[in-house]
Amino acid sequence: RLVNSFCSIQVSCISRTVLSSIVYFRDCPQQPNIPNYLLGLALIPLLMIPFVTLPCESYGLFMNEQNTDSAKLQCLSPVYSLGDVWVFSVYQPNYDPSAADGLYCNKTLYTFAFWNAIFETFGFGVLLAKFCKGMLCYVNMSPVDRDFYGNV
Repeated sequence: RLVNSFCSIQVSCISRTVLSSIVYFRDCPQQPNIPNYLLGLALIPLLMIPFVTLPCESYGLFMNEQNTDSAKLQCLSPVYSLGDVWVFSVYQPNYDPSAADGLYCNKTLYTFAFWNAIFETFGFGVLLAKFCKGMLCYVNMSPVDRDFYGNV
């Protein structure tokens, strides 16, 4: 049951992201990469489906858990970083489409992209904090070779 509700929430989030980026694709000349950022956010979970659903052998050369986590991190980090730069570079954009210079951004599109960037940056910070906590526990709990200090 929990998996079904998680999957339905994930599908609704992806479809909402795709719809908002397609509907407002040309409505942000002030930063035209914001709809591309939202499409990238929707594309990455779809690209990760084979990592979850396809069976792979545990003794395979390239497909172990460490390599898939590394692949996920390599895919997610540039998209999140570029998206943050694109969204925050036009913070408080002009929402009026009849502006004299023609540079505006649709309020719905920008607000959606802004809050997505905020939540993903927060989530990335939480994952980084968990990683640092795990590394700290690993260093503190690993056995110390007493001979090592005598030979230095």
